[in-house]
Amino acid sequence: MHWRSTRRINFDIRMKKIFFTMIILACNIVFSQTVIPEKYSKIKFVYEQKSNFFIENDKVYADTLLLQFQYPKLKFSKVISPLDSTKIVGFIEIKNFNYEDKKILESTLYHTTNTIEGTYDLKKNKTKLFFKRGNKALTEIFKKYFGGNYNTFLFNIIVDYNSKQIDTNYPRKNYSESFDSQLKKINFINGNNCLGTYTFQTNKGYYTNTVTLNKQYNNKITPGTIFSNTNFGVSEIVSLFDTTTLISVIYE
Repeated sequence: MHWRSTRRINFDIRMKKIFFTMIILACNIVFSQTVIPEKYSKIKFVYEQKSNFFIENDKVYADTLLLQFQYPKLKFSKVISPLDSTKIVGFIEIKNFNYEDKKILESTLYHTTNTIEGTYDLKKNKTKLFFKRGNKALTEIFKKYFGGNYNTFLFNIIVDYNSKQIDTNYPRKNYSESFDSQLKKINFINGNNCLGTYTFQTNKGYYTNTVTLNKQYNNKITPGTIFSNTNFGVSEIVSLFDTTTLISVIYE
């Protein structure tokens, strides 16, 4: 759900920095608790979507490209990431944010923090994805920096592989889309069929995301993005704003 843009985003700079790490991990990510049985009727999986912004000690950290895009008028400093000593990120002290800046950050964090629980039914050839917005960490951030809580938001998406239709069901609005309108094609990197990028257009701009696949899983394991040229499941999708990561798979 990459919802805020007014111009084309070129994500190539950031991807060059992470490809060397990702290419080592691609196709080798194995969940030790997952044993694929010979027979099963359902696949249950969980993804976590997290914002690429994070707040620590009253400082807002993010990739420098994201800070430049989201807050072009604010100056940031570069530092080793508190979360990953191999990465250089930028930070802005939250006291330097005006009211509008904080509202943008609040909205970004809210819209890019989701738990996604999926169930693929083999007999029906259909997946149902349940989205729950927010988590405990986000609740604490909202209380500390934004003066309150947020509304819990739930919705679901049904992917029907027989009718080739995707139904999105919000509390007050439902709509359907065809596979043809939503299929994404992966541009694989250096012949690696588990690592690539895909570009797509919305009414708010162009976006390029990075996708890491896992050959252990089939392509029904996905947080909702359907790809036309792979049979593997999705381990991770990285956009400018957020990262969606597969955390568990269970066969029943």
